[in-house]
Amino acid sequence: MNADQLKWLRILGDVVGRRGENLYLVGGVVRDLLLETTPTDYDVAIDGDVDGFCAELAPLGATLGARSQFRTMKVHFEDKILDVATSRQEHYEVPGALPVIGRAPIDVDLRRRDFTINAMAISLLPDSFGELLDPHDGMEGLQRGRIDVLHEQSFRDDPTRIFRAVRYEQRLGFDIGPVTASYLQRDKQYITAISGDRLHNELERIFSEESPS
Repeated sequence: MNADQLKWLRILGDVVGRRGENLYLVGGVVRDLLLETTPTDYDVAIDGDVDGFCAELAPLGATLGARSQFRTMKVHFEDKILDVATSRQEHYEVPGALPVIGRAPIDVDLRRRDFTINAMAISLLPDSFGELLDPHDGMEGLQRGRIDVLHEQSFRDDPTRIFRAVRYEQRLGFDIGPVTASYLQRDKQYITAISGDRLHNELERIFSEESPS
């Protein structure tokens, strides 16, 4: 991380530390920092109250957006866009459905993620600032250049992960692991369960890549 990133992330950590809650960088931003590429956005997970935490950022110059049904809030802080989410667990009642969520600690939150390379977190708490949490060997996936799901039902739970697997494969120059590839082939039929809006969003993300073809 550069000095600018460290400065404003420490501000977030100081705020949550005063509140007695836990806050982590999660997902793609951790992957990108470990790959030494510039993150496009910053996702953080709070084991605490999203609304209360974000409200304390407002006097520091943050602009708060709307709160979503998944207990997330978009925050514009300085020149950064921050997505603040409740650390949570989730389950899918049928393939392609939106998840049913509930609050949970960070280890459970990481377990629900799409791929091992996106299932890491970095603590922002003052006492453990910068500490990497990697319970699913995401760093090994980065070093080997491989994309792996966390469990066998991953593509059935959320078939949009099929699109994401290919998108990350192409963007990062990685390989989809053989077991994950077998799950993808087996479960590609569930793409038909994705709603039109969600399918549209995934295709838009693909078309926005440097090499969409």
